[in-house]
Amino acid sequence: MTKKRKPLKRVRQRAERLIHSPVVTRPVAGLVARYLRRVYEGTDWTVTGRDALAAEVQGGQPVILCLWHGRLVIAPFVFDPAWGRLVTLTSKVWPGRTMGLAISGFGFESRAMHARRLNRATTTELFRLVRSGASLGFAADGPSGPAHSAQVGLIDWMRLTGAPLWMCTYSVEQYRNLEQSWDRLVLPKRGGRGMIAYRRWEVTPPKALDADTREALRIRLQTDLDALTLETDRAMGHAGMIA
Repeated sequence: MTKKRKPLKRVRQRAERLIHSPVVTRPVAGLVARYLRRVYEGTDWTVTGRDALAAEVQGGQPVILCLWHGRLVIAPFVFDPAWGRLVTLTSKVWPGRTMGLAISGFGFESRAMHARRLNRATTTELFRLVRSGASLGFAADGPSGPAHSAQVGLIDWMRLTGAPLWMCTYSVEQYRNLEQSWDRLVLPKRGGRGMIAYRRWEVTPPKALDADTREALRIRLQTDLDALTLETDRAMGHAGMIA
């Protein structure tokens, strides 16, 4: 049995290396980027709150921008590179790195982080980037959920950097869900109307946080981002949240 398993293990390892190699990842990222652009350009968008965000960033204030993982399809279009520098946070697993490559084609940078490691070096780099004027982009419940459960790390990033947080979401009249994904990713269908909404989170976490206050702020952010998402879905004619 051992002799049979070793060749199979080597085959799996080689397959994984191929999948994670630029030979595969770059073409897939290119396809993703083309799909995102086609969907965006094929929708009649209404946008609320964007001018206020642009004014803050162009005034020299770096921000933290977050949305639910299930609404990531619109991520490349929620921030204009002409405003300033945006660094998005992705995971080191294959889907995260592929999305990072796809987003880079729209003028953004990405940094990959391990989901269950401390990431000290990357954290230090990101802190310095914000201090130098770069904004950060997060999936609030990423990289692996649970869906619509805000990560407490967002509160920590606000506290450490002093940057304000902006919530963002979108909805469309016509869509389908990617049922195989943990976040039931919302995939817009071309045509029809869509809405992109921004809202500044008017909360400033204190520098010193106990565990209870930290958790209370996390829940408040989660509730407020859900409320903005539901409001946008209803504006597109849906009875409740579509994902």
